Amino acid sequence: MRPVFELRRDPVTGWWSAVVTDRTFEHASFAVEAAPVEGTHCRHCDEDPTPDADAPEAVTVRRVALRPDAFHRIDSTKDSAAQLSMSEVASSSGSWEILVAPRGHHERLADAAPRLALNLLRSLREAMTQLGADAKPPDDRLSVQVVQSYGRQAGSRTSHLNLEVYAIPLVPHWLAEEIGGGARHQIRTRSCVWCGLARTEEEAGERLVLAEERFVVFAPAASRSPFELMVVPRAHASDFTQLDDDDLAATAATLQRTLHALEALGDPPYNLFLHTAPAGERLDQTFHWHWEVHPRLRVIAGLERATALAVNPAAPEYAAQVLRKHLHRSE
Repeated sequence: MRPVFELRRDPVTGWWSAVVTDRTFEHASFAVEAAPVEGTHCRHCDEDPTPDADAPEAVTVRRVALRPDAFHRIDSTKDSAAQLSMSEVASSSGSWEILVAPRGHHERLADAAPRLALNLLRSLREAMTQLGADAKPPDDRLSVQVVQSYGRQAGSRTSHLNLEVYAIPLVPHWLAEEIGGGARHQIRTRSCVWCGLARTEEEAGERLVLAEERFVVFAPAASRSPFELMVVPRAHASDFTQLDDDDLAATAATLQRTLHALEALGDPPYNLFLHTAPAGERLDQTFHWHWEVHPRLRVIAGLERATALAVNPAAPEYAAQVLRKHLHRSE
């Protein structure tokens, strides 16, 4: 009897996923429509001070501080969290900001004008560069996390086009595992694991969704969620902030095309996020910045909660085939 699951191990983090191997699923089973954010009032439109922000060609991106003191690090392994000094708390503060498109821009990132998509990434590069310059490593490790959430199921709080920027005074577990995995692979093979993944996925083709001049987009073999995608630049670099404008334009175009591929599922909710080197850390040889796309198509079930073992009901080979076909039909 054929097993229900294949246990697959991620080559970077070492985390395991249980991937359903039955490919008889119809992709309509995963056609979850993004739920709109309730309400018609948009404070980002109201707060836009730009006089001509309603003009269709308006592309100015605003940087809005939502909480300049969003994160306070408290080490619960100490004898008593209450004994932490105020100076320690103050030194570990992070921030939460949002990069907001001009008034009236409630379209999807996939549908934004190329110039606006580029300006979002330019503003992101500038914000990350400033946050990194303000950090004080090695005493305070600062990781800048960039997230775009589309649809209420993905945690979106507004329909306004935006990118959220979190300056976190530590390296989150997922990123830390990637940094460690990249270093171990470099020591063992003298090569970058992400460069290797991009090359082998393009050559094999089974999980390949998109191959462009500067990027390779594929469904990871050990995908933790259905229709998960990884967007990996061909050029090896650890730090997103080092990209020039040509690189940013190519990045914006690839992200938009990748998100258009999800239209094979209708208009699904998703989280898009960036993994890049923590501020001030030289990981040139061992880390490779990249984007990830995680459609939010299902509820986390009991087995996953009980074991922390990700269960993916759509094999990445199947997901890539569906998305490739959609892109080819739409071209």
